[in-house]
Amino acid sequence: MLEEGTEEIQPQSDITQEGPQFNKLDPRVVRLWQWTDLITYLVLLGISMPGLIFLAVERPSLMWWLLTGWLAFAGLLVWLSIRRPRRAYAAWGYRIDDRVLETRSGIYFHRTRLLPLSRVQHVDLERGPIERKFGLSSLVLFTAGTHAAKTTIPGLDAVEAAALRDHLIATGGDDAV
Repeated sequence: MLEEGTEEIQPQSDITQEGPQFNKLDPRVVRLWQWTDLITYLVLLGISMPGLIFLAVERPSLMWWLLTGWLAFAGLLVWLSIRRPRRAYAAWGYRIDDRVLETRSGIYFHRTRLLPLSRVQHVDLERGPIERKFGLSSLVLFTAGTHAAKTTIPGLDAVEAAALRDHLIATGGDDAV
């Protein structure tokens, strides 16, 4: 019990924690990124195939080495298409308060971006065919300027992305150019 005139001191939770809480992307984005990576890598492997066939015809003694190298490269790309999206998902986060949008991303090179909401000019939703299949959207915020004038939050649930867009438009400032 405290005596009259004294105050109980509450520990400041912000100091003991690592910082503000970040929202995660929708977990379905991992599968989306795995599929888009796999499609990209298959196109890359398909483009490299005619060159390998040409080299194998020109130098038949290298055919097994080329085939082994191509298969090893294909295996590496499949492994990357499974592993990289999981790590990217773990690294991605965003938070919005009444003044700023902060995003964090990056597996090897960490990137933190702060976007003052008062500088937002317009907000778009983007949904490619694979995103639509997974029920996801990307939220794209535009500001004035040329360098880093666009900030994208990928892998949001389509309904959540639309609600977030409406919230950002409603809280946008009045000093945007």
